[in-house]
Amino acid sequence: MNRAARRGFAVAAMAVASLLAGCGGGPSKPFDVALAPPPPDYARPEAWLALPGRNGLERSAPTGLTVVDESSAPADVFFIHPTTARDSSVWNLPWDASDTVAPLNQAVLMGQTSVFNGCCRIYAPHYRQASLRGLGDTGAVDLAYADVEADFRDFIVRRNAEHGGGRAFIIAAHSQGVMHAIRLLQEQVLGTPLQDRLVAAYLIGGYVPDTFPELGLPLCDATHQTGCVLTWNSSKPGSLTARMILHKPTYWWRGSWKREDQAVAVCVNPLTWRVQGHGPETVGPEANPGSMPLPRDPFPAAPTTMPPLLPHLTGARCREGMLEVDIPKDSPAEYSDPLARNLGSYHLNDYGLFYASLRENALTRVQAWTAAHP
Repeated sequence: MNRAARRGFAVAAMAVASLLAGCGGGPSKPFDVALAPPPPDYARPEAWLALPGRNGLERSAPTGLTVVDESSAPADVFFIHPTTARDSSVWNLPWDASDTVAPLNQAVLMGQTSVFNGCCRIYAPHYRQASLRGLGDTGAVDLAYADVEADFRDFIVRRNAEHGGGRAFIIAAHSQGVMHAIRLLQEQVLGTPLQDRLVAAYLIGGYVPDTFPELGLPLCDATHQTGCVLTWNSSKPGSLTARMILHKPTYWWRGSWKREDQAVAVCVNPLTWRVQGHGPETVGPEANPGSMPLPRDPFPAAPTTMPPLLPHLTGARCREGMLEVDIPKDSPAEYSDPLARNLGSYHLNDYGLFYASLRENALTRVQAWTAAHP
């Protein structure tokens, strides 16, 4: 992966590095698949970060919000988690890295995957995630993707299809997970019978090219639209550093890594659900029904009722592919972090800033899909 491409992954790497205590040095040897940790067996429950019936932290919800009964949930979510580990001395982490090694595991369950527990059963696989250093090597990224593809196949064959012909599903991701989801959609969903069961792809916190319609996957441009893809990347207005995530990214496209002539980045406003250039340019904070800070230690041992959401924290505006947010300086301290303060990026809380809107939209799209598929 070239230098410009590595810069494209910089914000995701810095996001985690800012939250965690140090990344350490890089791997001492070039990437070698023969030295990679063994792959997970997705028939085993422990190979999943979140799995229906386990009653994990992804079943937590803020005060006043209802968690759906898994036995009657109308759809499933396949969630590809972001980089959750601190160790950058290796290219790829073991899939079963402990919460000590991967300290963002629990925060992701409570702050990201839980947003879908109002509509859906949640499946989130462990995988041999690329380390922060590994994101700069296509071999490490390919290895991580191989696990994601294998667990998606297990999800479709053994889990999603358990009720006959298969259920509607959402693909959701954040950061590193978005890289894998872009490839997964192309290699396992688009142009197959599975595409008709895709409610939407929420690829939040990563670069997504606006050329997906060329492959038959439209951009989401309406609240009730289904079978579409959306994303946003949150930053302070005018932050050039946060914009690095969109600068000359390398991404999987039509069977290979694309490094040149990159497409325009997608930005869908989570307060209007319109693509940049459609609908109102700027939406004020009065349209934001509720935000949640990224959960932090100490984490509970079982699902819990989280604090109530904070309404009207920030509005949003898509500008040149980024979602600009303006959080007042007198807002609660937990909505700030080193990445936001120093670099102007709200990458860590892409989900939480629009938690209520996102939660409601997932349910709306599932209901729309169900109505169209009686």
